[in-house]
Amino acid sequence: MKVIVFGGTGWVGHKIALQFADYGYDVTICSRGRKTIFSKNVASLKSIRADKEVESEVKKIFETKFALVIDSVPTENSIGHIRKYARGMKQYIHCSSTGGYAPLPVIPCDETAPYTGFKFGGGWTAKARYDALAMDLFNKEGFPATVIRPCYITGPGMLPLDNLGDRRADFIPDIMNNVPLDLPDNGLALLQPIHVDDLAHSFLLAAEATRSIGQIYNICLEKAVTLNRYLEINAAAFDTAPTINHVPLEEMLKKYGDRINQVGLRFMAAHMCFDISKAKEQLGYCPEYSTEEAIGETALWAANKQSIITKLLGEVQ
Repeated sequence: MKVIVFGGTGWVGHKIALQFADYGYDVTICSRGRKTIFSKNVASLKSIRADKEVESEVKKIFETKFALVIDSVPTENSIGHIRKYARGMKQYIHCSSTGGYAPLPVIPCDETAPYTGFKFGGGWTAKARYDALAMDLFNKEGFPATVIRPCYITGPGMLPLDNLGDRRADFIPDIMNNVPLDLPDNGLALLQPIHVDDLAHSFLLAAEATRSIGQIYNICLEKAVTLNRYLEINAAAFDTAPTINHVPLEEMLKKYGDRINQVGLRFMAAHMCFDISKAKEQLGYCPEYSTEEAIGETALWAANKQSIITKLLGEVQ
C-alpha cells in the first residue's frame, strides 16, 4: 500500500514514516526541506520536497495515488488540499493533541469531552479547528479521516518538558546539579506522557483498523504522574533527588515574566490525565513503555546529547 507522510522529516513524522516502512508499506515522505536533524534517519525512503500549503504543489503530489495519507502537522489548508486532490485515498490520519481538552471536565478525560482549545491560548485552539474540520468532512462527505490526539510527547530526539512548561536546554543539567526548581502551586497537577515510538505505532494501528475511520483517539501511556513525581523520576535517572520549591502559579508567572512561555506554564499547571480505553478496544493499542521508563529514557538521552541541543531548539517539531 502506498503511504505519504507529510512532515516526514520532523521528530514525530519521521518516526511514523519508519514505522510504516518497517511493516512493509510503500512509504513516501513529504517536507519543505527545513528540518534536517532526522533527515538521515529516513534517507532510504522516497521523498518529495513540497509545501502542502501551496495548492498547486499538493495537486502535483497527488498525480500519484496514495491509499493512505498521514499529516503529522495538519492545517486547514492542507486538509482542504488533500480532500480536493487525493483521489483514491482510503484513509487520512492526522496528528492533533489532547491539550485542547484543557481544563479537563473529568479525570481521566475521554474523547467525548468538549474539545475547544486551551482557554489560555496557544496552538490548541487551531488544533480544535483542524479536528472539527476533519470530522465535519467525514460526517458530510465521507472524508475518511481519523484523528490521533497524543498527550505530552517524550522519548529520544527531543528535549524533555521542563519545570516551567517548556523544553529548555538547561533543565536536565539543573536536575543533575541539584539546582532548586520551582513548580506551580503544590506540584500535584497531573502529567501523562506518550513515548514517541508508541505514538508512531498508534498511527499504524489506526491504518490497519477499518473501524478507525471517522474516529478520534487519545494516545497516551497507561498512567499519569504528578509534577512532583515527574521531577523525581527525572532526578532518579541520575541517582539524585530534586530540590523543589512550590510557588503559587500567579507568582511564578510574575517571577519569570517574558523569560518563559507563560501559556506553557499555565498549561503545565492544568491536569493532563486521559482514558485510553477506546484506543485499546478499537485499535488494539498497548503501549510498550511505562510512564517511568519514558521519562527516564528521555532524561538520559538529553544528558548525553548536549551537542545537538542548539540545533534542536532551532527547529520546530
